[in-house]
Amino acid sequence: MANSIDAYRDQLLALLPQGQAWPKHTDSELAKLLQGIAHELHRTEKRAEDILDEAHPSKAFEMFEEWETMHGLPHACGGSQNFQERRSALIQAYQSRGGQSREFFIALAALLGFPITITEYRERLHGDSFSEVFGNEDSNYTWQVNAPILNYQERHFGQPHGDVYRSWNNQRLECVLQRLVHAHRLMTFSYH
Repeated sequence: MANSIDAYRDQLLALLPQGQAWPKHTDSELAKLLQGIAHELHRTEKRAEDILDEAHPSKAFEMFEEWETMHGLPHACGGSQNFQERRSALIQAYQSRGGQSREFFIALAALLGFPITITEYRERLHGDSFSEVFGNEDSNYTWQVNAPILNYQERHFGQPHGDVYRSWNNQRLECVLQRLVHAHRLMTFSYH
């Protein structure tokens, strides 16, 4: 937290040499001059704090677009996003280590605001129970993403003016998951 202007002035006065030529009371002309210098020191420290906030995408505003560019955002999956959705996508990209497990994709969807489950199909083999999900050899590489048909996103306090208050769609979910899944895997979507 930045020092106050008066605190800077008092620090500058304390650094002056001893003697009558260096009056240290706050209503002296020298103190008024140092008050002006203190304004600039305060402004500089405050600006340094602002720059520290820009060092992480969760707090960035001025450098937000630079953060997006660094992480390849916005991409085609984004569509028209409000600021909070853009920030969520940026934080997800910043924190993502990648993966191809079901758990990774479920956590990714949750981060995007979509509660999903994934049904993993596999080839039916001799001796399998009739109650199991099965298919042919190609089914070993098929996942079915199960998601609610109506998944709405709400606007939150602090988002820029002009953002929509609520939106409904699952296109972003499909695009992001299809973009990250390995090429050999077939991903289908089922909405309930």
